[in-house]
Amino acid sequence: MDLPHTDDATTEMAGGSSKPRAQDRAHELPDPTPADPGPPLAEPAAKPDPTMPAFGTELRARFRYKLYRKLGRGAFGSVFLARCLDRDPRRDDCPPESVALKILGSRRGKASELLKRELSAMLALEHDRIPRVFDWNLEGDTAFVVMENFPSGSLRDVMPLQGAVEEEAIWRLLADLLSALDVAHRASLLHLDIKPANVLLDGNGGYVLTDFGVSQASRIERGLLPFSVGSRGYQAPEQRQERFDRYDLRTDLWSVGATAWAMATGLNLAERCELVREDDGNAIYGLPALSEFRINLSPELEEVIMSLLHLDPALRPGSVAEVLARVQAKGNGAEWGADTLAAAHRSNVSDAEIDELIERLVDPLLISICRRRGFRGYFVKFGDGEVMCAEGEKSYYALLLLQGSVVVSRNGKELTRVSREGSFLGEVSTLASIPRTATMKAAGDVWACVLNAAELERFLTCNPAMALRVIRFMAYRLSKIPPIDEKRGD
Repeated sequence: MDLPHTDDATTEMAGGSSKPRAQDRAHELPDPTPADPGPPLAEPAAKPDPTMPAFGTELRARFRYKLYRKLGRGAFGSVFLARCLDRDPRRDDCPPESVALKILGSRRGKASELLKRELSAMLALEHDRIPRVFDWNLEGDTAFVVMENFPSGSLRDVMPLQGAVEEEAIWRLLADLLSALDVAHRASLLHLDIKPANVLLDGNGGYVLTDFGVSQASRIERGLLPFSVGSRGYQAPEQRQERFDRYDLRTDLWSVGATAWAMATGLNLAERCELVREDDGNAIYGLPALSEFRINLSPELEEVIMSLLHLDPALRPGSVAEVLARVQAKGNGAEWGADTLAAAHRSNVSDAEIDELIERLVDPLLISICRRRGFRGYFVKFGDGEVMCAEGEKSYYALLLLQGSVVVSRNGKELTRVSREGSFLGEVSTLASIPRTATMKAAGDVWACVLNAAELERFLTCNPAMALRVIRFMAYRLSKIPPIDEKRGD
C-alpha cells in the first residue's frame, strides 16, 4: 500500500530549527545557488496546488526565505529550493544561502500533525547522516520547515542511470543508513518509511536518511497511527499486514535491507511489487536471493542484506548496532566472528529443564513471566566458567538472571558478583549500542533469559514492573560509582 504522503523525495526532509552544529561537516557541498540567482524559475507544467505559495514568494520565520524551484511534491505538501535572504557568514546560527524548504499543502487533516511529528523527530536527532534543520514556522496559513539542501538528489533519482553499482557503494549505503538509524533508535524513534526516495546523496559518495514525517515511538499500538505507514515495495511484512503490535526496531531493518537490495539489483521495488513475497508458510525471506540478480557480489554482502529480509521479525538481527558492527568490521578489514551470546541464544533447552527451573524460582512476577507462551525461546544455560560476554565485545544482548552467580570484571579485576534472581545484566550496552564495558563469566551453572535490543524493549514495555526494576538497578549501580576527584582529574 502506498503511503498517503510524499514519495517524491529529492529532498523529502523534515524540519525545524535546532542547535546549529559547531562546525560545518567535512563533506558540505558548495552552495549551488549563486549570490544573485536571478528571477525565480518558472513553475513546472502541472496541476496547480491552490494551497501552495507562488514561486518567488517570500516566507518568514527567524530568517526570511525566497522560493525558487520545486524539488518534490507529495500528498501533504511540497519541498522547494529556497534562498535565505538574511544570510550572514558572521553568524553561527544563520542557515546557508541555499536551503530546502518543506511547505504544508493544507493545514487541514493529518498534514499539520505529520509536519509537527517530523519537526519533533528531527529536533531530537543530530547526526551527519541526517539532514540538519535550521528554522521553521508552524503558525499562520503557510507552515514550513527549513532544512539542509542536498542538490545531488536521491537514490531513487540515480538508480535508473547508474547501472550495476560497485559493492563498496552498497556497503557504504548500509553503513550510512544504519548509522542514522542507530541515533534514531537510541532516541526510541522508528523511521518506518526507509526507501530509495528518502535516501539523499551527499555528493561525496555517502548517503543521508531523510523524511521522518511518519516516525513513531518504538512501541506502537493500534489507533496511534492515522494509516498504514511505509511505502509499497519497501514495507516490512508487519507493515503490510498492519500488525502495529509487531512494529519495533526490526521493522526499520527490513526497509534498510529492501533499499540495499534495490540498489544492488537496480530494481525499484515500488514498481516491481511482484518480487515481494508474502508469509505463506513456505518462504523464509521477503525477497529473492540477491545472487539471483547479481552473481558478482560477495556472499558476505548477500548474507548481511538477506538477514534483514526475514519474513519473521524474530529471525532478523535484534538491533541496528548488531548489523552495524558487522558492516564496520568489513569496512575495517577485520574478520567477523559469530557472536557467542547469539549462538547461546539459539541453544535448545528442553521443556523439562525449563519447567524444573521455574519451580525453583521464588519471585512471583518472574514466575508469571517465565510461564507465558512464547517465552521459552529466551532461556539459556551457561556452564561453570563460561564467558557470557567479554569486555570490548560488540554483543548487544541483555541477560535476565534466573539462577546462579555471575562474576563481573574489568581489566582482569573482579568488580562484583551478581546472584540476585531477576537481576538484569548488560542492559546498558544493549540499549545504548555501545561495546561491553565489562566481562561477565558464569560462576557455576547459570540460567538466564537472553534478549536482544528489540526483545528487551518489547519485554520492558509489556512488563512495566520489570522496567521499574531495571531503572532501580541502574540507579543503584550509578550511586556506587566513586565521585570524581577534580584535583586528580580522574
